[in-house]
Amino acid sequence: MVLRYLSILFLFIMILMSCQPDSPQGKHGLQSGVSRQLAQERASILSDVLYDFTFSIPEGSSQPIPASVTSTFTLRNADTSLVLDFRQPREQVLAVNVNGEEIDIQLVADHIVLPEQTLTPGENRVVVDFIAGDMSLNRSDDYLYTLLVPDRASTVFPCFDQPDIKARYRLKLDIPATWEASANGVLDSVWTSADRKHLQFATTRPFSTYVFGFAAGAFQKRTARRKGRTMTMLFRETDTLKVADNVDAIFDLHGQSVEWMERYTEIGYPFAKLDFVLIPGFQYGGMEHIGNIFYRESSLMLEADASRAQQLSRARLIAHETAHMWFGNLVTMEWFNDVWLKEVFANFMAAKIVNPSFPDINHDLNFVWSHLPSAYSEDRSRGSHPIQQELDNLKNAGTLYGRIIYQKAPVVMRQLEARLGEEAFQDGLREYLQRHAYDNATWDDLITILDRRTSADLSRWSTVWVKRPGMPIYDLNYDMGASQLDIVARNTTKDGLYWDQETQVALIYGPDSYDIRSHSITGKRSSIALSSAAPLPRVILPNASPMSYGYFTLDPKGHDYLLAEGRLLADPLLRATAYWSLYEECVRNELSPVALAPSFLAAAKNEPDPLNQQRLLGYVQDIFWQYLRPEEREQFQEKLSDDLWAMLREGNYRDNQSSIWRTYQNTALPAAHRERLYRIWLGEESVPYLKLTENRKISLAATLAIVQPERAEEVLSVTYDSIANPDQKVRFAFLMPALSSDVEEREGFFESLKDPANRAKEPWVGSGLRYLHHPLRAKSAIPFIRPALEMMEEIQATGDIFFPRQWANATLSGHQSQEAADIILDFMRDYEDLSYRLRNKIWMAADPLLRSADR
Repeated sequence: MVLRYLSILFLFIMILMSCQPDSPQGKHGLQSGVSRQLAQERASILSDVLYDFTFSIPEGSSQPIPASVTSTFTLRNADTSLVLDFRQPREQVLAVNVNGEEIDIQLVADHIVLPEQTLTPGENRVVVDFIAGDMSLNRSDDYLYTLLVPDRASTVFPCFDQPDIKARYRLKLDIPATWEASANGVLDSVWTSADRKHLQFATTRPFSTYVFGFAAGAFQKRTARRKGRTMTMLFRETDTLKVADNVDAIFDLHGQSVEWMERYTEIGYPFAKLDFVLIPGFQYGGMEHIGNIFYRESSLMLEADASRAQQLSRARLIAHETAHMWFGNLVTMEWFNDVWLKEVFANFMAAKIVNPSFPDINHDLNFVWSHLPSAYSEDRSRGSHPIQQELDNLKNAGTLYGRIIYQKAPVVMRQLEARLGEEAFQDGLREYLQRHAYDNATWDDLITILDRRTSADLSRWSTVWVKRPGMPIYDLNYDMGASQLDIVARNTTKDGLYWDQETQVALIYGPDSYDIRSHSITGKRSSIALSSAAPLPRVILPNASPMSYGYFTLDPKGHDYLLAEGRLLADPLLRATAYWSLYEECVRNELSPVALAPSFLAAAKNEPDPLNQQRLLGYVQDIFWQYLRPEEREQFQEKLSDDLWAMLREGNYRDNQSSIWRTYQNTALPAAHRERLYRIWLGEESVPYLKLTENRKISLAATLAIVQPERAEEVLSVTYDSIANPDQKVRFAFLMPALSSDVEEREGFFESLKDPANRAKEPWVGSGLRYLHHPLRAKSAIPFIRPALEMMEEIQATGDIFFPRQWANATLSGHQSQEAADIILDFMRDYEDLSYRLRNKIWMAADPLLRSADR
């Protein structure tokens, strides 16, 4: 009887299962995103792809955008169905026509299915009428722009959304008559009808879907000619003086970057045009769309008193995005596990490009500060990962981005160049670009080309530095009796390999007396012969090279010497080495922040190099808020504010006046200094040698709302009314609830972020979260931590590539308590099934908090 009932039950279950809808993978075996298998199958049969787009863009941001795409392509065979990627609801697909025949619409797991019987070997033509997806059409009432990296093209239009199916593009835009627009292709023709403008852009050279892009809206327009090339810039900045101060420099820097890249690669600019669009609140510093670079407007439109460091940063950004036209756009990674490759070359080339334009800058020093601190901040954490990461599905590609690929990889690439020599390295890159032009390549393809130019074992080197996580840790053993210094590796990769590298070892006997030795660190122990006749060094710095990478421990005597006299070292690069070595000791709880903060403040007051001084100011602010306990902070804050205000008043540091002001504003806690901030905001007192621009006044108002909560309502409302720039006004209105002194209003701001529509301006969201979690408000922000971490998967799914890390960073930025640390540790235990890349980003963001809580 029991068996009979079990048999009936089993039959009933099977009937129910047969009635269920298809699995999440769909009846075609598809899954959401683009799996590695799907990508490989499509790339093996598809070629000669051309997309012909039409978008009809309404005025305002709430109306739908009707569109169509005609895709023509060649199929090697038609033995199976083919899919176009389109991550939108079924109702946004209006019609599908394959080779002249309208077919039933099948949208399965974010793919439009093209049945095999409708396809033919050779040329095919597919027409899809659709409503464009809004997810990656960043829309405001009077402008919009696309941002499709890494896999977001398919959120806007149907396509083969993978980097190794390159296509040509032809675009037609219908826009309001008063708008301007920019796209990848050359503008062929413009005509108007009634209140509409119609723009036809020429067919482009082949490139990947993620660098397709257009922008349209109420932009101003400037055109200039540099180095024989005409370039056009669209922008929204309303300050005419700021525009006048910046326009020529922006065009000059693009022209210089193109000219340098053409010389270095021996390949002419590979696309038909080079234009750029400056966008307020843009998610990244820049994005390298083919011939149509997008920038965050504030990154290029600098204040009149911008420091040399800020000017250099702008030049590097422009050079980075321009270099992408060769590295990334002309030659593209085959799969996004090698996304780092385009980024490392853009960063690496940018450092080379800007040198001639800034002869007064110490470029080795700039390389150090631009890369090492940021790389260490991720590589020392529990979330460390290899430069090259495995990727199973493009929908997860956004999680690959971070400081390890942007900042560690250029250090590694500089080591590679040193191993080959500059000439052989450049020759190899030229072969790589020429061989794979308008095509795709892998990191291993490049290593194969370079390997023929050296006797070194590049394969092993690549395995350690590129394909394994972590950073090396070295201890120093020196025996003057034996006249020998040993550098001993404390750790290896998981498979027992050591990080071999070239470095310079500085034996420091006094501020003006040191011996610098080039040295190859190999294996577990490498030795340097010392002179028995020489005195005992006061300190040894084995990482005195821009290529040195790792944690090189200092002994207590080294701490004492560098704390007292490190700022007196004559060589600015040695001083930088001392500064970052001391900071690493502090972060790793080997050196007290109580000792380091005043030492760095004293160094900042006397540091002659502006790059070193700017970094010291950043370190002082970081130590003040992250590593000093509240009671230690209180003991230090009076001297800190007094000394910073004295530096401002003396005006001896004009190139860094804005950096000094920013540090002063962000740390001015004593009552007298908070009152001074208020008087400056009122206009009753001025900042010596610095103009209080609208942007600075907005930033000051935000600080005052936090440090003087009793005046928050007044400061916020008056500031809002005074803002002239309409884009800044909208941004400030968004942030005001996060700045409110009312805890319930701040809670409401956080709750509002659970709606993806309220996260559209990601830089604004990051700023708002940092205000919520400011150290002075950390206790009241504790309840926001766990819910914010629980949103990480959604943040990844709906946000752009840097947003998950920015979200985690901003959430944890102001905390140092054990209570906050426990929340993170509990969350990581409870969410063990969270994707390891998202877990990595949380570990990275949490690293300073976990270390400071552990003091």
